[in-house]
Amino acid sequence: MKTQEYFNITVDMLREGQLFPFHLYVYNPQSKLYNVFLYANSPLTDDHREFISFITEKGGSLAVDKKQKRTFLHSVEIDESEVPSLQARELSEIEIKRNEKLKALALEEYESESGEIPKYDLKSGMNNCIDADSFLPMILSAKKEIEIFQLNISHTVSLAGYLAEELLTEDNRTNRIVAISYYLAKNMNMNDQETLADIVCAAFFAHLGYTQLDHSLSHRPTNELSDKEKDKIKKHPGYSHHLLLKSGIEISERCKNIIFQHHERYDGSGYPRQKHSEFIDTMALILGAVSHILEYSEGEITGSKLPIRSVIQRMKNKTFSAGLEFEFGDKIYENLINLISTENISEAA
Repeated sequence: MKTQEYFNITVDMLREGQLFPFHLYVYNPQSKLYNVFLYANSPLTDDHREFISFITEKGGSLAVDKKQKRTFLHSVEIDESEVPSLQARELSEIEIKRNEKLKALALEEYESESGEIPKYDLKSGMNNCIDADSFLPMILSAKKEIEIFQLNISHTVSLAGYLAEELLTEDNRTNRIVAISYYLAKNMNMNDQETLADIVCAAFFAHLGYTQLDHSLSHRPTNELSDKEKDKIKKHPGYSHHLLLKSGIEISERCKNIIFQHHERYDGSGYPRQKHSEFIDTMALILGAVSHILEYSEGEITGSKLPIRSVIQRMKNKTFSAGLEFEFGDKIYENLINLISTENISEAA
């Protein structure tokens, strides 16, 4: 349940010996959940009051469902102004900016002919970006969506909004990976903000581990590295994961797992743990697939650049090419090969 469904009260608002026509909830700071503590019309005993004192000392709180606000105020005979948690708080600067963006978006929808802004079409958008050799339109579209994510869902969701606002402003490799991964996840019906925030943050942080490797390793084609050098490269997901833990940045466990698993492959051929099939997070496979396509296209695998359409075409035909990977699972594979128009492509060598 979302925390905004409740308002906090203090036990001294509840008169002794009275039955209350509303449920009482307690907030557990460890699980970050509200649970029913006392059902309506049940006596509030001394033992109950003692437990409430204990839970509040531990950082918990006593609460009422907002749907029962009027019932609560009437039965305890207090004014809404006497309940601090029901008072409008001063908005932070980031909340004010988000509200301004929401108003601008609403105005844009109002002024559009259809009364709504069309959803971003990934297939046509991808093809247009490839034709123009610029992914900035897709990146800015993703920015506009992500930066208005709700601020009170989780630290990861808030962080995704902040990173989008600050970083999704130019066309570069990382931003391409973020935008394509974000829209590919949505294309596969993953639409809740927590899930999308996980892949956005993971895409930004996945390659942090390269900062712990010899600079020359990341600037040479993978296929030209020795087995020993490749083994060093394979440590970067673990390094990325470790750096985030060490930094103290509050991100979800799923986001950390996506980062750790983004080089795992559906058939178990990936690294660092050789996980396979359902043991790999789908979002890690999405991030891995998008990263791999862009890296292959830019020559980081073979040393020779190849148009993105040609990379997709080879994946579609399962044409053997040194270093080209296909094992991202059937659902992701089907979404990828249908993502762009690959007809009449003349293969680059």
